[in-house]
Amino acid sequence: MVGGYNNFWIDPGDRVAMVNGEYRSSLIVDPPNGRVPATTPEARQRGQQRLAMAKGRGQYDHPELRPLAERCLMSFGSNAGPPMLPNYFYNNNYQIVQSKDHIMILVEMVHDVRVIRMSGEGLPKTVRPWMGDSIGRWEGDTLVVDTTNFHPLQQFRGASENLKVTERFTRTGPDQILYKFTIEDPTTFSAPWSGEVPFNRTEELIYEYACHEGNYALSNVLSGERNRERREAEKKKTQQQQ
Repeated sequence: MVGGYNNFWIDPGDRVAMVNGEYRSSLIVDPPNGRVPATTPEARQRGQQRLAMAKGRGQYDHPELRPLAERCLMSFGSNAGPPMLPNYFYNNNYQIVQSKDHIMILVEMVHDVRVIRMSGEGLPKTVRPWMGDSIGRWEGDTLVVDTTNFHPLQQFRGASENLKVTERFTRTGPDQILYKFTIEDPTTFSAPWSGEVPFNRTEELIYEYACHEGNYALSNVLSGERNRERREAEKKKTQQQQ
């Protein structure tokens, strides 16, 4: 069978996103063409540097250089966010818990947990948690969340340390929340851009994501690289002896 090893368990769905009664071909609403703005020369240079490091196989030197999802530290893609975007595969559910001073969002994918503070000042620039530093406020019935201070390893579409994400959660009915987000990073994107996603209420359960496959993969990937290094060293030694 061609495809993922767990295709049997994946439900790709049979609908596209609908907002305000309209089917959407793109989640991006600004720019109006539905496309992410062009990246800056600085961003392209950063991307080339990351690619050069990958080609140098530095990413296989030790576990901390492997991708976050492979290490079971963060969800795949941008499920946890911000912005909180579906991965089109599975585990796209959220549970939102609200208290007086905090809002917690439990992410089904890799059981990430976002904690949004509803008061206080932002963290110093030197403190960069996973999923950034989120501070919320109410504008009428809309929850507005500003997030900065993203961790250097949590690069949303190659963004820099200057990334700021503004989210708006508005309940549009008993079973739906309209989620809007705006991306600002002048050192990465030529212009700010925004999108929106409908969050639909479900009676289904949120399942634990144990991530056992990722843990096994991590040791196998590094073991394979050590084996490759040994073979190359033996080949070089043989050539020198000849």
